[in-house]
Amino acid sequence: MPIVRVDVPEWVSREQKLEIRREMHGCIERTWFKEHIWVAVRDYASEPEERMVIMTVEVREGRGHDKERAEALFLEAQEALQRIVGTQPSELIVLCRKFGQEDCISAGDELPPLDTATPPVESLRRREEAA
Repeated sequence: MPIVRVDVPEWVSREQKLEIRREMHGCIERTWFKEHIWVAVRDYASEPEERMVIMTVEVREGRGHDKERAEALFLEAQEALQRIVGTQPSELIVLCRKFGQEDCISAGDELPPLDTATPPVESLRRREEAA
């Protein structure tokens, strides 16, 4: 159950925010979990030329290969954000936090097992492939 918050400069249009939301949903599907993804895009007070994006991703612990997943997410997100907002690699911050199964309830039920919807580590983009 990834919960994603993407903070973008205040000048980003509603259409761009919706595009970012769709793109980040896909990035999460390919790197952390394929279902039960919630993405919120919101703005922060910014200068007109500012392109910084702060992305906070909260995921359940226990999947493994967290460093590889975070790196693959960064690469995919940065590519999309550069196209949509002009964000350069040095202007993107991705913070991944983990929580336990017992720390989250969705619709009053337990969350689905991690092994059924977690992308295999072999499918992740690597920094070498992105270059």
